[in-house]
Amino acid sequence: MLIAFMVVGAGLLGDRQWVSQAIFVAQSPDGGISRLAGLAAQLGVNVPKAQAGQSPDFYADVLRGDGMLRLLLAGRYTSADGQPVSLSTHLEPGVADTARRGELALRQLRTMINASVGIKTGLVRLTVRLDDPELARQVASRALEELNLLNIMAQRSFASQERVFTETRLSMSRAELRAAEDKLEEFLRINRVFSGAPQLVLQDDRLRREVSLRQQVVSGLAQALEQARLEESRNLPVITVVEPPVRPPLPESRRLLLKALFSAIVSASALLGLVLAGEWRRRLAVLDPILSSEMESLAADAFGDLVRPWRILSTSRSENTSRTI
Repeated sequence: MLIAFMVVGAGLLGDRQWVSQAIFVAQSPDGGISRLAGLAAQLGVNVPKAQAGQSPDFYADVLRGDGMLRLLLAGRYTSADGQPVSLSTHLEPGVADTARRGELALRQLRTMINASVGIKTGLVRLTVRLDDPELARQVASRALEELNLLNIMAQRSFASQERVFTETRLSMSRAELRAAEDKLEEFLRINRVFSGAPQLVLQDDRLRREVSLRQQVVSGLAQALEQARLEESRNLPVITVVEPPVRPPLPESRRLLLKALFSAIVSASALLGLVLAGEWRRRLAVLDPILSSEMESLAADAFGDLVRPWRILSTSRSENTSRTI
């Protein structure tokens, strides 16, 4: 029972924890690959239509990563009365060294922030557990903002690379179209009347089909280029917040009754084990005194090795020395 009282006392003396949570769903962005899929299909090329790394598990791992935690530690927060609060100083108030305080605060924050994904719904649940309700809400909101900003920057970078590639390919396609048109023009200038020559009719058809194909490619690339320019300047959110973080009205339950009950059960089990071991030793001493004495000696040696583990190393060294001699 003493252990149960100690557990309850430790729980009462500890700081109350407040949990703020947010739920969001990840949108499926239309990347440049999907926009070019239709054009590539016309040319007989299969292109994947979805960007990798945009699953709900991806967002959960980003929220739990050290990069996100460092961004949260570097953020600016305010207390309930409007005073600025440093998260690293709040978590480690007694550490003067800035670098050491930041590392210790990072270790604490790993245990205070969690992100899980619903198996059936795909919803991402973010929970922040701190000893200040207002600070917990602000940290959760900051995490969503940083996550959205990181995704927007990633999409802009992808769109910028796509724009450069599409511009290069459009310039080449226009040059190819111009060359095909020049060939058709030269053919028509030389052969003004060729309806009676089957070979010239077939050549005219081939040149016209080449020009038509090049025109389709140029038109598709021009549309893709305009779409890439729009995506490069896009700043719309890529996650939909289903449940925004709010200031928790009540602290998290300490579960003191459950902890006390568990501690009492463990203590009673340990006490019962000691009683049974003592009774077994007493009966063994009566039935077989020699075996009881040997077991007592072995138990004393084992306990001594546990208390003073360096004795094992010294014994091993002495045995190795004796074998060498």
